[in-house]
Amino acid sequence: MPQNVHERLLSLVAGDRSGAAWIYDTFAGRLFRRLGQRYAFPGGLDAEDLLQDAFVFYFQHDYRVLRSFLERVPPDQQTAVRLERYLWDLACGIATNRRRSLKSSPTLEEDTRDRPSPVPDAEQSLMARDHLVRLAACLEGKGARIYFYYKLRYRDGLAPEEIAQVTGWSRKSTYNLKQTLSRAVEQCADELQLAAL
Repeated sequence: MPQNVHERLLSLVAGDRSGAAWIYDTFAGRLFRRLGQRYAFPGGLDAEDLLQDAFVFYFQHDYRVLRSFLERVPPDQQTAVRLERYLWDLACGIATNRRRSLKSSPTLEEDTRDRPSPVPDAEQSLMARDHLVRLAACLEGKGARIYFYYKLRYRDGLAPEEIAQVTGWSRKSTYNLKQTLSRAVEQCADELQLAAL
């Protein structure tokens, strides 16, 4: 059985179907979680549907997109982290296309015109974005390590165990950072008068 990412992908595109199971088992959980965090807000897209569409796309046309990864990325740089980033970018492209097609669908407009929109209006969206920018700036001032943990956890969607793996931090350090971040968020919310949000 191939061990590294390059060998596994070569084996898959050569016809070894076990490589498809390896890709799914290795990346589906994190992709599902990140898709849910980014796109499954009220009135948003279904993360499970997006994940299924993404894997159909990865494996269709004789693994064309995986062959593209093999061709574009040097073999020694074909790591699990690099492949996950590539798969994530493709999944985001699928989500963007899905969102675009839903917005332009006349049946969607007919079905939803009499119902209140679940998506916040433009002013609320701008306020929420402003709050997030201010919160991130405040957290950055609480320390580089806390801010880095915040970005890995809430921008990249990594679970604490995954953060420990990616950074090499011990589980105890990662847990302590999780607790420290919670306190820092509370402090920043108070400082920025966002406590009620």
